[in-house]
Amino acid sequence: MTKKSFFIKLIIFISQMCLLFILLVFLFYTDKVCFDNDDKEIKGLCYKFVSQQMTFTDARNWCHYQNPVTSSYLAYVPDQHTNSFLASHARSVFGTTDGSFWIGLSRNSSSDSFTWDNGSPVAFTNFVTQLDQDYIVEDIVNTKWNSFRESDKNFFVCSYNPAAPPTFAPPTISTTQEVPVTQNNSCKPKRDQATLLFAYSNDLDPQVVKNTWDMLFHDRTYSRFAIARFDVRNQEAIAYFLFFEFAKSYLYSHLPDSSLGFGDNTTGSDSFKTIEKFYNNQEAPVCGSVCLILEKRYPNDEDISKTVSLVRYYHGIVYAVSSINPSGGTQSKAIYNLTSRTNGICNFGTENYAGKLIDRVPMSSLSYVIYCANPVVSGQNIIELPPMTVPFEDVYWITLVVQDHGPSDFFVSSNLSWSNDKEGGDDLPANSTSPDILFLGSWYNFSPAVYSMKLGYSYSNNNKEALQVRVFRANQFRPNADWLPYCD
Repeated sequence: MTKKSFFIKLIIFISQMCLLFILLVFLFYTDKVCFDNDDKEIKGLCYKFVSQQMTFTDARNWCHYQNPVTSSYLAYVPDQHTNSFLASHARSVFGTTDGSFWIGLSRNSSSDSFTWDNGSPVAFTNFVTQLDQDYIVEDIVNTKWNSFRESDKNFFVCSYNPAAPPTFAPPTISTTQEVPVTQNNSCKPKRDQATLLFAYSNDLDPQVVKNTWDMLFHDRTYSRFAIARFDVRNQEAIAYFLFFEFAKSYLYSHLPDSSLGFGDNTTGSDSFKTIEKFYNNQEAPVCGSVCLILEKRYPNDEDISKTVSLVRYYHGIVYAVSSINPSGGTQSKAIYNLTSRTNGICNFGTENYAGKLIDRVPMSSLSYVIYCANPVVSGQNIIELPPMTVPFEDVYWITLVVQDHGPSDFFVSSNLSWSNDKEGGDDLPANSTSPDILFLGSWYNFSPAVYSMKLGYSYSNNNKEALQVRVFRANQFRPNADWLPYCD
């Protein structure tokens, strides 16, 4: 073999080895590639930097359930190299040279050990000297780990292994523990903290419940969802969800089941116990919460004072649809009286009509009541209602419920009217031939002013009827100091 041919073969061999090495490196990193181009790979783990400020629990749930590329953990930080990189990259992504971000380290109490969200043993740490709280953040500037309260809001980082991303069961939470209503009530309504309770009788047709949910919740502005099925032999826990889709899946898998029901027409509904359990929960905020009750069976207890006090304590509001063909129970007006005393609305009809009935209730947007009156009337007359103060120029939803029971029997006509000295007024008329005559509703434009309110009515008998008059402003929450008083 000549020297020339030897060197040629050597060059070919080296070239082949280089290509093989490049191929192996490519295959190695291809296997480890992150699912999102913006995620950063460090030693086999991928890290997603999230520029939203959340509480520790909400950040962890976001990583678990809402990460758009894969389920993940709140960030695992196994060594100093990873720790330094996270702080450095966070300054760029979060657009700040100050502050902190959540990592996945926490403990249940000061007497417990810290644990990682992904279950890995705690080997490397970078704590400051004193840890007063139980949830850990990393400082963007000095990379040190400090402790914050769970309720504090920070940016956060998620992590996952692209070769074996985690899986999680849907986040259902339940509780039966009661909290006595003796604590200081610092209830302040916030748009990002409103919880919705969707509760329904097990005696209803499953399709009615499903259709009502589907019709109502095209707007997902609530921050928490509570799902409760009542009127079952073995009382069920309320399920709480951070995300709409999980609440929807749970509801679809827990529709009414006749085999679980009371099986008689004498047992009273436990709908009020369900409402009380919701307001006593320790898992979801209830300040300014909204309850929607689908009733098929009436309660047997006419005393609603405990439930009323609990709802009012937390500035809640209760809406309801009540069937005119009950499956049991004796107190047909109990749920109506509860809605009256919590600034809510109750409508009546057959259960197959429930979806249309509830579509008249302004729940799909976060609405608040600017006017409430519960006049008790009989016969025929025109009466003055309390004046209405409109705070802002806007379009408002006006409702009038003309009977405190169903079906419609003695109602003949009504006319709710309003006016002010500058602009005149308008009215909401109805008669017994109008569709949906028990529940009237329409949008009207109002300017900021004080309006006088009048109600004309005619019934074919002299029985007393407790009516409901409400005016709502959509897509707004009022500050705590400006809560509208409950009307009795």
